Amino acid sequence: MGLQPPFGARSREKDGVVTIALSGELDLAAVPILTDNLAPFEGNGVSTIVLDLQDLTFIDSSGLLAFLEARRRAMSNGHRLIVSGASPAAQRLFELTGTQFLLDEQVIPDGLVRFFRDWVRRTDQTVK
Repeated sequence: MGLQPPFGARSREKDGVVTIALSGELDLAAVPILTDNLAPFEGNGVSTIVLDLQDLTFIDSSGLLAFLEARRRAMSNGHRLIVSGASPAAQRLFELTGTQFLLDEQVIPDGLVRFFRDWVRRTDQTVK
């Protein structure tokens, strides 16, 4: 079995829209990299952040939580966060977890954010 590519994030900004292209595996270890790549754009007046998942090969529950929290921050900062380019497998994951609204522009249910936050904490504790 070959090695999976490391997580990566490339960003470009044009006319107030930032596109962050994600690649590799978005798991607990990679979430801080995603957060670090989002941070410079979340408060600088951009109108929209687009997360392009086209080259993302894997997303775990901590990755889903990172998307939920990024959407919540975007809404509170007055800009949009759009998730695009999800593979059929990723789309199915969003459907199974009730997070398919990330693929469009609906409000995040508060309980869902708490559920994923608790899930990630429990999972992280069992792995150690």
